[in-house]
Parts: sequence; C-alpha cells; structure tokens
Amino acid sequence: MNIRSIHRLSRLAALIVLLNLMALAHTYAQRASGVIAINRFGVSYQRAFGVDLGLIAYNTLYGSQERSFYDVSLGFESVFARQFALVPKLNVDVGIRSSLFDAATLGGGVDVGWYTDFSGGDWRITPKAGITLGSVFRLYYGYHHYASESVPLRTSRHRISFELNIAAFHDFKIGF
Repeated sequence: MNIRSIHRLSRLAALIVLLNLMALAHTYAQRASGVIAINRFGVSYQRAFGVDLGLIAYNTLYGSQERSFYDVSLGFESVFARQFALVPKLNVDVGIRSSLFDAATLGGGVDVGWYTDFSGGDWRITPKAGITLGSVFRLYYGYHHYASESVPLRTSRHRISFELNIAAFHDFKIGF
C-alpha cells in the first residue's frame, strides 16, 4: 500500500465519520449547547469568489442575555479561481458582546484547512476578525498564511467573507 492509497483511505474514513456524526446529531436551539448539522453558508472574495459551507458544528451562546457565542465546525470552502480549488477545513468562531449597538458582537476566529486544486495542495491558516449581527450575519476579514510561501494563482492572501449562521435559525424553529 503506497502513501497515496493511505491518504485516500484516510479521507474516506474521515468522510464516513463526518456523515455518521451528522446522522446521529440531534439539533438543539442555538441558545443551548449542542451539535448542529449544516450550520453555515457563506460567500467570500479573495481575488476569486468562493462558497463556504459548514457541515457540522458544536455551538453555544453564553454571557449577558446570551449574546456572546463560540462554535467549532467542520466544513469546506470552494474557490472559483483560475483553477477550481477545494479547502476542507476546521473553523473556530468566537463572538463577544459589543457596546456598539444591541444586536452586534465583535467576531473572529481562525480557519485551518488544506487548499487543493487537485494538482497539488498546501496547508492554510486564516485568522479572521469582523462583526456579527445577532450571530446570524457575520462579516469577516481574513488573512491567509500558507505553509509554503507561494499564494495560489488568481487568489490573494486577503479574504472578505459574509456568512449566514444557519444555526441561529434554530431559535426561530426554522432550522434542520
């Protein structure tokens, strides 16, 4: 068994585990801690447009009137650059209540993922910061750090992303 088949087998095993977690996960309202399937949908711009989908997350609200939050999620980002790229990733997001106005929180976090255009790949870490409105809408600026110094063609180190936190809709009994 060569290294490529081991790598393919490990990706398949990770996918099977993720699908099982999604099937077994029961969804709670966001004001309670819990595992939530299909938790995020976003669009991004990094000199190329991208689509971000969160597949499964552990999410909770806390603090004064439960306006602060944190979540840890697994998902992927598709980047439509010169060559289509896929980034399976782990996201950590945190929001802290802001005094700007009642529904706003200061948000941020980090994404860690494997950027691949299917001809090669590289690890990518993206610290991000921004603002969220009621934890439903999140607007972030992120800066990509790659393991190698090269930046993929037709992309940039800078990313602006707008995310819809689907997990927040569980409070309104609209979620999955």
